[in-house]
Amino acid sequence: MLENPLVPAIIIIAVFVLVVIVRSKKVRKAQYDERQLLARNTAFRYSFFFLLFYCFVCAVLQLCNVIWAPISIQMFLGIILSFAIFIALCIIKDAYFSTSKKYNTNAVIFFFAYGVVNSVYLVHGLVNGKTFLENGQFSELVLYAVAAVCLFVLGIFSVIKYTLENRGAEK
Repeated sequence: MLENPLVPAIIIIAVFVLVVIVRSKKVRKAQYDERQLLARNTAFRYSFFFLLFYCFVCAVLQLCNVIWAPISIQMFLGIILSFAIFIALCIIKDAYFSTSKKYNTNAVIFFFAYGVVNSVYLVHGLVNGKTFLENGQFSELVLYAVAAVCLFVLGIFSVIKYTLENRGAEK
């Protein structure tokens, strides 16, 4: 028998996400105009420099013996936040959605699906007695919480932007 009762749920969610990815490959590639490409480059730049600054701050804190989380959790947290900044800036600057309606719908589903997966891991960890702080340092549950919040916020941003774009196209 399975030791972890969440394994079937995780497998089902993984299969769902895999099906969404495979279906999105059948859709024509996303195409962006020059304005969108410039905005995406700007978003890349901001997220990259945020990650550099974040790594620098983490290194300085480590040198000062301020250990707030294990290094692996610190780095993954920085990657999650940098990724979220990039996508949020792309959505805000109207550089996230392409001319492909199917691609846009799959992107929105992606945010909410991965938000649910991270929420499941978070709840599973809390049910098993894990806490956000272990020995005075953040645990991996912080990663799941931050990722879930970022993905749900990005999903809400994308739904709002997608709705506004559709209303503008109708007028």
